[in-house]
Amino acid sequence: MSLFAKIEELCAGFIERAFARTFPSDLEPAQIARKLVATMQSQARNDDGQLSAPEEYGVFISPDDYARLAEHREYLQRAWADLLRELAEKVGIALEGQPGVTLAAREDVPLGAIVIEANPGEFSATPFRLRTIKGVPPDRVYPLGATVRLGRNDDNEIVLHDQSVSRAHATIATNGNDVLVTDLNSTNGTFVNGRRVTTHPLRDGDELRFGNTVMRLERGA
Repeated sequence: MSLFAKIEELCAGFIERAFARTFPSDLEPAQIARKLVATMQSQARNDDGQLSAPEEYGVFISPDDYARLAEHREYLQRAWADLLRELAEKVGIALEGQPGVTLAAREDVPLGAIVIEANPGEFSATPFRLRTIKGVPPDRVYPLGATVRLGRNDDNEIVLHDQSVSRAHATIATNGNDVLVTDLNSTNGTFVNGRRVTTHPLRDGDELRFGNTVMRLERGA
């Protein structure tokens, strides 16, 4: 069994135990759990034969979503941290310390969206965002964290409801004023201003196409 398949199997079992009974009609905690696992997985680095990943994660949601989950905040933070610790131990990812997850509201996160940042204390909110020009939902704005992954699967930081988009299509990494898009061997490719790219720096106003979805990089106020 591959590492990714093992992670998915372990993740599914833990989520069923931790959230299915507590939140039988509310999928958000399970969606956040999967995004946390995907973030830890994307941040894992091979250091002299040992996989390592950050131990601190910030989960940022809209104020309205936070108001619904606030009464369960302590339980959720503890359950998400337990999930990361259990997965790290079972698949051999070394963490620098005990994993911690912090749930918080952020005004620039749209209703229903989830932004996750690894080691959030090391990063300030980036000034960039993506706006949907063509796609579903139209004119949707997604704030960018340090690294976000886009694709059709629910475990992506930005989920694109487009069958021509790959399950894990591309990543966008932001470091200060530097923004970089990287295609993840997607079927239909990633395009910047009409040109297909593998890895490409981005500037304010650039248009990106993932499958049939077109988005524009914008610098916030």
